[in-house]
Amino acid sequence: MRNTALALALLACTGVATAADYSKTTYGAVMGSYTAPASERDANYGIGGQVVFLGLPLSDHLNLEFSGFGTSLDRDSDGKQDAQLGVGIDLLVPLVKGPFRPFVLAGVGGMYEELGTSLDTKTVSPYINFGAGALFALTDRLSARAEARYVLDYNDESVAGSDTFGDWRFNVGLQYAFGAPVAPPPPPVVAKAPPPPPPPPPPDSDKDGVIDSLDKCPGTPAGVKVDASGCPLDTDGDGVADYLDKCPGTPKGFKVDAEGCIIEQTVVLRGVNFEYNKDQLTLNAQGILDAILPGLESQPKLTLEIGGHTDSKGADGYNLSLSKRRAESVRKYLISKGISADRMAAVGYGEKKPIADNATEAGRAENRRVEFQVLTKPLAVKVIKK
Repeated sequence: MRNTALALALLACTGVATAADYSKTTYGAVMGSYTAPASERDANYGIGGQVVFLGLPLSDHLNLEFSGFGTSLDRDSDGKQDAQLGVGIDLLVPLVKGPFRPFVLAGVGGMYEELGTSLDTKTVSPYINFGAGALFALTDRLSARAEARYVLDYNDESVAGSDTFGDWRFNVGLQYAFGAPVAPPPPPVVAKAPPPPPPPPPPDSDKDGVIDSLDKCPGTPAGVKVDASGCPLDTDGDGVADYLDKCPGTPKGFKVDAEGCIIEQTVVLRGVNFEYNKDQLTLNAQGILDAILPGLESQPKLTLEIGGHTDSKGADGYNLSLSKRRAESVRKYLISKGISADRMAAVGYGEKKPIADNATEAGRAENRRVEFQVLTKPLAVKVIKK
């Protein structure tokens, strides 16, 4: 018995967990038996075997087993052998799951006994048994099995004066699961937490596409195009936003009213120069005049006086004529670009209206100039005199 206990301890240490669950599949077992017979029997011990023909799991905590056993009992009195053969049905209750699985059991059956006496007695009797044991997993399907059963044999013929015999039977062997395993349950599906809602967009009170913290012109009317600062576009740079500008394309240097239209004024066209003592426009002068064409085209009712001026060098009469010719050159150039002739009048002022000191070269250069004086405006625009 001491060796048996040691073997069981070693088997417990070698148990392994299984990936698939074989505890719910059919199985069988083959075990060797050692029997400690009841004191009423004329025997010291018995050797035999126990077979579980079929084990059927009924639930997680109950199995049904069909088993049989055979035992040879060594008689004390004459050294002969008594034989026991039995079949039965047991209910086995697994207590825990895992590599080490203890259980309890109880069952009933029938036993055939043959006593090796001179009378050669043969009997068949019922029995009940109950006990406990454990399984030790060796592989997925194979387990070591050890158990102890107390067997009550209801036999009133074997021994006079005794109706029952209580024998202890100790079984050790192997159990094999031959049915299909139960796959482990899939891991529970954990619903992912919804992502946090996006942060609210920065406020844009006037809905112009520029957030309030960057908007330098809050309150822009809906639909008005704005720049990166949230201010309405002013394409011609006249200070009046495009959506309010009734006279788009104002040339640079011209003053406008609240509606973006040119007001009455005199504008010096600096850079509209001529070669010395000539009235032909230079290429640079033509470029300057080209820049004001869009403004003149966008305001067809606008009329201008083109004034030519000279410095004080030369005779008064000659300077007057030269300034007239230069003003006329500007007028003809604008007419060639599509501006109506009746919108422009060319006037020469000679040296009579200097704007700088003729005693210096720089001053004389300032005085050699062409000026636009706005004469009339569209009727819809209030005239502001400057």
